[in-house]
Amino acid sequence: MSSFVLDAKLRDKTGKEACKKYRKEGYIPSIIYGQGENINILINGHTFKKIYPKLTRSTILNLNLENKKIDVLIKDYDKNSLKDQFMHIDFYQIDQNKVIHVQIPLEFVGTAIGMREGGILEKHLVSLDIECLPKDIVNHFEVNIEHLKINESLHVKDIKLDKKYKVLSHPDDVIVRISGVKAETVEKSGEEQATTTTSTEEPKSEAKKEDQDK
Repeated sequence: MSSFVLDAKLRDKTGKEACKKYRKEGYIPSIIYGQGENINILINGHTFKKIYPKLTRSTILNLNLENKKIDVLIKDYDKNSLKDQFMHIDFYQIDQNKVIHVQIPLEFVGTAIGMREGGILEKHLVSLDIECLPKDIVNHFEVNIEHLKINESLHVKDIKLDKKYKVLSHPDDVIVRISGVKAETVEKSGEEQATTTTSTEEPKSEAKKEDQDK
């Protein structure tokens, strides 16, 4: 289980103008929900921006609020891409003794046989919907694709996980597929070009004949 510690403080004011003021002071107006009453808080914008690239939807954050530790997941956020500024964050408070629904990323390892033969790796899913206890959350699941040949697929039902994980994703959903479309496209394009060349040559000769007749 991966976790980060982040300091937070209570937010007294809400509303557009108050939030604008907080952001100018370097804070991100945020909220904690999921266990009882919602809690309005402030997060240091610089600190959060620094750790953000290391976070995923399954990363547990330990919020230090008024000397109290609160375990949370990031459920949603608003970001101004032009200013590269986080505007608001929704944190979901978790209970370590209760299972939760998370999305755990997939990390593909190995080079598929089909890729070495010229096929293309098509990624249809990059994470799995999982139900598990917070302590069992991992950064990612490794998926070995070395055995896949051209036009072969790996489905959710093919992934074998420990019993502590309940997979919520549909068993028949395709995770990855090795497509031979590149080779087929090149071959088809060559045929189409040959056909086009043949069909365009004949009208030219007919036009030339008509000119000679005139």
